[in-house]
Formats: sequence, C-alpha cells, structure tokens
Amino acid sequence: MSTKGLDQYLEEMKIVSKLAIISILLYTAGCQTETLPLGDSQAANDITKQLDEQEHVTGNLNPFKLIENPEYKTVDEIAHLRDDDLVFLTKASGKVQVFPYRHMLVEVVNEAVNGVWMAISYCPITRSGINWNRVVGVDTMLLTASGYLFKDNLMPLDVNSDNIWSQMLMRRFQGDALDGEIFAFRELTTYPMIETTWLTVKDHFPDASVYVNNIGMKSAEAAPNEQQLGIIGKESVETFSLDMFPGEPTMHMSTVNPGGKIVVAGSSEHHYMLAFLTTYNMEPVQGKFPLIMKDETGTMWDIFGEGMMGERAGERLESPLYYTAADWAWRDLYEQVNSFESGDMR
Repeated sequence: MSTKGLDQYLEEMKIVSKLAIISILLYTAGCQTETLPLGDSQAANDITKQLDEQEHVTGNLNPFKLIENPEYKTVDEIAHLRDDDLVFLTKASGKVQVFPYRHMLVEVVNEAVNGVWMAISYCPITRSGINWNRVVGVDTMLLTASGYLFKDNLMPLDVNSDNIWSQMLMRRFQGDALDGEIFAFRELTTYPMIETTWLTVKDHFPDASVYVNNIGMKSAEAAPNEQQLGIIGKESVETFSLDMFPGEPTMHMSTVNPGGKIVVAGSSEHHYMLAFLTTYNMEPVQGKFPLIMKDETGTMWDIFGEGMMGERAGERLESPLYYTAADWAWRDLYEQVNSFESGDMR
C-alpha cells in the first residue's frame, strides 16, 4: 500500500471510530456532566486556558462522574455480555479482576485493593486501555475523564492535584511549553493489563470479579483485528497485531528495548497479546491455557507472568510498558512507531 493510500486508510478508520462513538456518548451524556470541585480555581483556570490554546487539544473542562468505589459481580451473575465482547483482565491486586469494554464508558475506574492503588482507563475513540499506578512519588492520584481530548485520546484529570494527563502518552500537561513540549516527562508507572474476550474469562477465570455499572450497557463495536499491542521504549514504540499469533501461544523477542530481553506472547484462539521482561529462555506451551510458556528449568508460566509449577514456582515476571490501542492511534500519538518484523517467531 502506498504512503498516500495508508494515510487515507488511517483517516477513514478514525472517522469510523468517531461516528460509532458519537451516538454512544449522547446516550450516556447524563452520566458525564457531574461537576467536580478543583482544588485551586485559579490554577484550574490557568490550565484550561493553556489547554484551549494548544493544537490537537479539543473539548473543554467537563469532568465525568468520579468512579471511586466500583461495584463487582461474579462471572455467573453476568448474563448480558456476548462471548466475543472485549474485556480487560488484570491480577495486579493479587485477585483476577475483569473490566468489560461495555462497562467502561465512564472511561476511568479508581480502585484500591490489597494495598494496590490503580486506575483503569479506557478511551473508546482510540480503544486504548491502561492500568495506572495511582501512586506517583509521595502523592496518590484520583482520576476521572476531564472532558478534553489530545489527538482524540482521553485526557484524565487528577482531582487531587488538578493535573491533566495524556492517557496514551502517560505524560502530564505541564502548562507553559518547554522547548515545544506541552507534556512533562513520563513520571508514572503502570500495572499489566490484558485485552481478551468474555469467552476466555468464562472458560478459564470463573472466580474473577467483574466490574459493573448502572449507566447502560451500550458500547462501540470493537474491531479486534485493528487492535495493536504497543511496547513503549525510550525512543520508539514497537507494535504487534493479533494475526502474528495464530492459534495457540506464539512467542517472539522484541528489540524495542536494547539491553533488555522482552518476550512477547499471544494467541488468536484465546485472544490476547502480552509481554514480559525476562532473562529466562522461554518456549510456548500448547493446550494448557492459562499456562502459556515454560523456561529452561521446566517451570510453567501463566498469562499473568506467575511461575505455577517447577523450580521457579512462586516467582512473578515483570512487564515492560505496554498496552493495546487502535492501529491508527499509535501513529497519531507517537512520532516513531515500528511494526514488528522479524523471523524470531516460535
């Protein structure tokens, strides 16, 4: 495809996403207009004035309803989700929690479980989902959607500090631009979160807790084949598509972080892509999901990076900075995006 043809395709995908979401936002508008007090009104006025003047920033300061004490149900209690509905899956708190796309039009859910302070954010236009570590230095954030978008992507507001962030860039708006940069350096961390299907949850995680809300169950139709996993390095983003992982688990090594070994695993059958930092020699495991790989000692590892049996049982692998988003969104938000191309598949 020519560069011109690719650009046209990406623009068309953006238009389709926007049109699909407009009716949804209108449907749920009543839940998104709750006004939240900002700690320093003058500081808030300064920030909004500066944001209003920035290129690529749209919308206005209109905070969504704050979700601080989320409600959960068991998998058996959920009857309205389809098998192919997309969900987020995380075990950051030590227990398996599920956040269906259909329940995430609130866009940000704050949670604190077992000493883990996190916020699950979902932007329905860019279809990007991130599990934020709400603890930044000595401060703890409390996030909600601000009403602003940067390049069509969610800009969360921390109601504790009045700071506004770019979700996909994971960087804080810094007011007066420094050397042309309107966002500060990246100063937060994230927890791993996996995009998968409701069928995978039902079949393999029946004891999971499922986030619910009473706002309505309509949502945009996801386009799974257009989703890409992006691993974020210092200078670039390396992206991966689900069609690179046919059938049962497939693995390869990422080169986005020189000096560090990243194992990327995925499966179109169970619909997931994920990544781990490890020096172990991993190979895929077939037919034992949620176990997906084993190392040179024979230790088996699951999709949460936990050693489940063998010499290294009880260990947990760390993850690089990654999340999933629409293919066009990666290219809009990041200057250097490289699609994975390698023969190092397993």
